Amino acid sequence: MTAVGDVWDRARALYPADAHLPQPTWATRGLPDGPEAAWDSVARIAGVPAGPLSVYVHLPFCETRCPFCDCHATIVPRGTREDVDRYAAMLLREIARWELLPSLAERPVTTVHFGGGTPLALGNEVFAAIVSALRDSLGTHVRTEWALETTSRLLTDEHLELLAGLGFSRVHVGVQSLQPELRRILGRRERRSEVLSRIAACLERGWVVSADLLYGLPGQSVAMLAEDIELLAAARVDGVSLYHLNAGSHNTHFMEMHGLGHRDEARLREDFALLAEGAALLESLGYRKNHVTHFARERDRNLYSRHAVRGEDLLALGSSADGVLGPYFYRHAEVEEYVAGDTDASPAAGSPLAGGGPFAAAEMRARPLVVQLMAGEVKPDCLGGEALALCERFEGAGLLERADDSTSWRLTTAGTWFSGAMCAEAWALYAQE
Repeated sequence: MTAVGDVWDRARALYPADAHLPQPTWATRGLPDGPEAAWDSVARIAGVPAGPLSVYVHLPFCETRCPFCDCHATIVPRGTREDVDRYAAMLLREIARWELLPSLAERPVTTVHFGGGTPLALGNEVFAAIVSALRDSLGTHVRTEWALETTSRLLTDEHLELLAGLGFSRVHVGVQSLQPELRRILGRRERRSEVLSRIAACLERGWVVSADLLYGLPGQSVAMLAEDIELLAAARVDGVSLYHLNAGSHNTHFMEMHGLGHRDEARLREDFALLAEGAALLESLGYRKNHVTHFARERDRNLYSRHAVRGEDLLALGSSADGVLGPYFYRHAEVEEYVAGDTDASPAAGSPLAGGGPFAAAEMRARPLVVQLMAGEVKPDCLGGEALALCERFEGAGLLERADDSTSWRLTTAGTWFSGAMCAEAWALYAQE
């Protein structure tokens, strides 16, 4: 614990204790262009032939609301099928609109990643129709990785057959914890044995499986987190993501009920220790960081999260989804506005976007460093002198460490915790030029 405390103290000399992951560009400086102007810009950029791209599809529906979750979600049982059907109609219309941009539709797709919400909560027929539309409209091919975020409860035999038939080969399972007492607090219904059995069923099909675990939960100990990691590693999951329990407008009651409405520095330091112990254990078990919060074995290339490392654009679809095409970022409208249009209108009518904007020149210069920080490894040979000096300062604060080959830096546990502040400093460095 002393070593962990020393690392914490060194990093805290630079940044506030309650650090956060890097923020998207729109969150820090807004959306300069409105909906129509943003669409005109992405259409113009998409008209220029380019290389491969990754695709993200947001389906913001869940069967129930998890009390700990700080994300927006539309609960299917409380509404009607009309809610789902209307959203699907608008999404299919958006897909058709992107298809009208021929150069975009010709670009090979590396991965299609479905996030939520819980995408399978839409129902099998609706979900299959969306997959079919994407396959017909974009440049997917036999090597495209189809990936899905899900809960273990929805990995039934029926759903596994559906996903296999649709060509899926990767699932991200929101395990959160395997501890019975913590699962009750989190509102998770399945027993530990059921979760592991459903993960095993996915692995038996040859799929890549990654699991999300939370740290900073009420009453969670290092031993609890360690047992969860060891169980998942023994089950041979390909990747594990460690996420700090976030506080947001959607989980205020949960946080306050468990005394987490305000986490002072002592509590944050305890949470940091959980992250440090969990990361060290994962590395001892053969997992290596390939994204800021994600640890992976060899099969897990984490294609969606690492699209920027490969220099790929991100085509995002669906409400509140963020995308990047070349030098331009864009964001979709929130779900209420996204579904407000005319489902029978031409695909070319109306913009599905909330807005967007061009990256500033300083942001474009900073992107190589920020992308590498997010990927967990920084290669000095592509950085200028000031960026190198910044990385050396990060190393001195324990945020980066030399990799085994000594030719690059790796993001440390402290770097993971303070990655948002590190990226903000990188943006600021280039803005001063």
